[in-house]
Amino acid sequence: MELHQLRYFVSVAETGSFSRGAERCGITQPSLSQQILKLEDELGQRLFDRLGRTVQMTPSGRILLPRAQRILAEVNSASNAVQQDVVQGKGTLTIGAIPTIAPFLLPEALSELRKRFPEAGLHITEDTTDRLVQKLVRAEIDCAIMSPPVEEDHLVCESLFVEELFAILPPKHPLAQGGELKMSMLQGQDAIVLQPMHCLSSQIDAFCKAEGIARNVTCSTSQLTTLYNLVALDMGLSLVPEMFVKKGPSGPCVIKNFSGKAPTREISVYWHAGRVRNPLGEFLADIIRAKNK
Repeated sequence: MELHQLRYFVSVAETGSFSRGAERCGITQPSLSQQILKLEDELGQRLFDRLGRTVQMTPSGRILLPRAQRILAEVNSASNAVQQDVVQGKGTLTIGAIPTIAPFLLPEALSELRKRFPEAGLHITEDTTDRLVQKLVRAEIDCAIMSPPVEEDHLVCESLFVEELFAILPPKHPLAQGGELKMSMLQGQDAIVLQPMHCLSSQIDAFCKAEGIARNVTCSTSQLTTLYNLVALDMGLSLVPEMFVKKGPSGPCVIKNFSGKAPTREISVYWHAGRVRNPLGEFLADIIRAKNK
């Protein structure tokens, strides 16, 4: 017994005609008649008496009609409820983000998402790129905010925005004392870096290599806030993303942008190519884009 067969049956019962029932359902009369015959064969009962140009329901048909109407009504109700829940943002979003993005980008964006959809459940997973990729592949999270490149055939990405990287310098560092700052001026400087597990570390290394810049790495750390504090203690300079400059700690460090070709990184949202996207994740992506135009 299939839903479309029940729809055809109810249509004929309510219109009193195979031709009018077919017209209501938008199919040909022979197709409708064939499906009702299949339904009768499956039930082992005739549902209609064919009386020339008119039809009458049999006792079996009269028994089936209210049940079929209730089933179709429940199906329509479920469909409408699902669509309404999507519009109202009900459900749960499990979002991943790398540590150099999550604390600076997500709180404000998630707060706005929750204001729009107060019934939404939100779960954040902060982890490295490699681990987030595996969580996406295993469908443990709905989407992830990361920085390209990400090599994984099962994933697709959409760009959210591009941000500049800034230099942070100890207060008494010679490069902190006015004037423009060029990437080439980092040559030979003592530097604090993020540990290699962070994609930002490899991105900065790539920028420096492209410019032929060799830094003297004095210390590495896994947290941007720790990195900032080490710079403040005059242990070296470093590079940090714009979102850290806007949302990170305030302190004695001097923050300068680069003149000429400034280093940048792209921020993107990643999805599993084979899964239906969580609408809450798409709403969140729209919020992040709007805030970072």
